[in-house]
Amino acid sequence: MLLLETGAFRKELGSALSLAEQEVIVLSAFIKLDALRWLIGTTEVSNLKVVSRWQPNDLTAGASDLDCFYLCNEANIPFGISQNLHGKVYIVDSKIFIGSANLTSKGMSLAGRENDEFGTGFEYGQTERLKVQNYLASVDWLDSGIVELMAGHLRDFEENGNAQLYDWPQEISEKLGVQPLTVWFHDLPMCSPQDLLARTADEAALEHDLSYFQCGLGADEAELLQGFTSSQIYRWLKSQLQEFGELSFGKATALFHNQILDDPSPYRKTIKEGIANLFEWAAKCDAVFRVSRPNHSQVIRQVWQGQSK
Repeated sequence: MLLLETGAFRKELGSALSLAEQEVIVLSAFIKLDALRWLIGTTEVSNLKVVSRWQPNDLTAGASDLDCFYLCNEANIPFGISQNLHGKVYIVDSKIFIGSANLTSKGMSLAGRENDEFGTGFEYGQTERLKVQNYLASVDWLDSGIVELMAGHLRDFEENGNAQLYDWPQEISEKLGVQPLTVWFHDLPMCSPQDLLARTADEAALEHDLSYFQCGLGADEAELLQGFTSSQIYRWLKSQLQEFGELSFGKATALFHNQILDDPSPYRKTIKEGIANLFEWAAKCDAVFRVSRPNHSQVIRQVWQGQSK
């Protein structure tokens, strides 16, 4: 299948959905209610699963809708979340569709305005099937009890007028399973904060980081930092600091090199460039991280509540 633009991607996906006989699996970081209604109404298959990201900010910002769970629940469709999800994958019987389009009206060209999306489709083979099955095993499948807790927390958050909500509170997070924290080379930022803000990096690096941080071309520093703190690499860095206490630049580079799933692994020099950018982004989050240079190498630590910076 050729590279498809927004409308063509939706038409090909819709055609496959209307002919589905076995299963439909949706993995989309953002899911809006109207687009989910379109997808469910387009297929008659009974074996349907839906997975979204549902970081708290996704819901408070309106990138995803809480009501998607209730729509699925009424139709006996399993609805799960993976707070590390960044991909957009649609599996329909023996076909798999991948691209940049979230399951939203703009992503699927269902409204008057649409995003500039690209995607393609190909046969869903055994290798891909195993990867998806392993991924689904790590998903937190929600029930009404957990979602009611989430809804209550979001209401309290909105009433208090807070600016950002990065993590679910302990009462909710404890009910969600611990997901494996995996990283790929593309999780590393390709631009420093300065280069991304000034748009002085090369076009491929700018496009990568803006897409990874889920930001548009006009994003300011606050929006970029929000994207960074919602990213997989931010979560990876926090998890390493929780385990090791502090990381030198060399230690962080070695850990990342040993843990990435890319095969073959990128050159160590390329990883060092990405880690250097990561340290610069972390330094911008001075309420969370402290980056210093006690000797010749940078060292990063996590700032704990009540600790002076």
